[in-house]
This record gives sequence, structure tokens and C-alpha cells, in this order.
Amino acid sequence: MKIIDVTTARQDTLYGCWYGENFRDTIVIVTNGSGGSIFENAFLRTVGEELEQQGISFVYAHNSGSFLMIDFPSKEKRRSGLTFEMFDNCIEDLQAYVDFAKAQGYKNIVLGGHSYGCNKVVYYLYKTNSKDVDKFILISPTDTEWHTESEEKSIEEYNKYISQKCPGQADIIPILFDDNNFFTTESYLDFLGNPHHKNLPVYSDKKHFNQLKSIKIDGLFVMGQNDGFAKRNAKNHLQIILENSNKNANNKMVVVENTGHVYREHHHELAQAIIDFVK
Repeated sequence: MKIIDVTTARQDTLYGCWYGENFRDTIVIVTNGSGGSIFENAFLRTVGEELEQQGISFVYAHNSGSFLMIDFPSKEKRRSGLTFEMFDNCIEDLQAYVDFAKAQGYKNIVLGGHSYGCNKVVYYLYKTNSKDVDKFILISPTDTEWHTESEEKSIEEYNKYISQKCPGQADIIPILFDDNNFFTTESYLDFLGNPHHKNLPVYSDKKHFNQLKSIKIDGLFVMGQNDGFAKRNAKNHLQIILENSNKNANNKMVVVENTGHVYREHHHELAQAIIDFVK
């Protein structure tokens, strides 16, 4: 595995992990979900290793929402990570990795995301109508309009703080969100109100899958059977997504049994599903 860096159009540097650097036929690029990284998501390391064994290249593509808070080198000296993330930056983030794959001479580019990364992939493909991407993969896709009980409690606390304190847009709100991370006011309001990432409304009232339906290339939708974001019914969750995808594409769904959102003890089954789809 080789560490690579790509530069976005806004001059931010992102770091990826490249498996199979000597191959030039097919590359699978997968970007992480909220605050994720190569260090946390061991299942994607397994995917990279097993794809490489099959002669398929793989890039774990960190985006501007990777890690919780980190100082990525950038021309503008911007701090990055989930705390500061603005969803629409995903267009430039993913484009940087697609451009990397093109520059390396790959014949086939497969673009994927995990969790919140799925919403980014769907939005990127919808917004750019990219002719460079041949297939796409959604791993553990989530409905970002549907919130857990702990998230609902955090939203209530955040809204109360903002109404009382009126912090600046760049100020970090000193309350943990969902017992996991902090947000700036700007990034929190973007997470809550930006309609662009609400593109997989499996459970929410706004049943608009226009972004997904616009994607004409073949897609793989895969999820752990016990994923909490699927209310522990991954088959039903994926079936709704499949039924609302482009009917002209040869889309496929795979449920990985006896595992959840990060495929604990079932990394190999996920890797095999991706290998089967790509080959």
C-alpha cells in the first residue's frame, strides 16, 4: 500500500491509500463516512488487500470530512475534518481522486462510498454526470434525514446553544454531537439543513430519489444485515434504494449476514461482493 496525496480545486490536500499501484486496468475508489479514516475502517483495508490480490487497484480516499479534526496542509491553511466539513466540498474532493485515476491511465474507474460517503458519491455523480466513472458502489448507505434518538437529543442541545449564545459561524460549539464529535455552527447547520446530502430518503417523509435515479451506470448496494441505520432490516433498506434507482442500469444489492455497519468479522464477504461486481 502506498500513501498518495491529491489536491482539490480549492487547493486543499487530501491523503489516500493506494493498493495495487502497479496495475492500470481497473481501480476502485472508496471514500469514507463521517469522521472515518483508514485507521478506523479496518474492513476497507481488507477490501484493498483482497482487490489487490485479484489484480484490481483500490484507493481509500480520505475526504474533507475524514477524521474528527485535523490540520490538512492547504494553500488557505484551512482546518479540516468532520468538525469543519461542508458537504458540497465532496464534489471537489471526489473529482481530485477521479483525476488521479485518469492521470495514472486506468481504463475503468469504480467510485464508491461508505455510510455518509454514499451520499457524497450519489451527489457527485448527479451533479457532474461524470463520463469517467464506469460503475459505482454504495456501502452501508444511510438516510441522513432520519436521526437516531441520541442525535435528536444533540440537535435539541445544539439549537438551544445557538439561539442563546449566537456564536460566530467558525466557532466550535462546545457540546459533543451524538457523543462523538464537535461541530462549528456553520458545519452543523450545513449537516442539518443542506438538502444536497438528503438523497437517499429511505425512512424520511421526503421520498425524492431524483439524484440516484439520474445515475445511469451500474451500481452495487451492499449492507450488513444488522446495520442500525437500516433499523436492522438491511434487505428492506436496500430494496427501497434499488427500487428507486435507475431502472436502465444493472444495479445489484447484497446483504452481508450477521454483521453491521462496519462489517465486523465479515470483511471478506464485503470484499468478495465488490470483487464479483467489479469483475
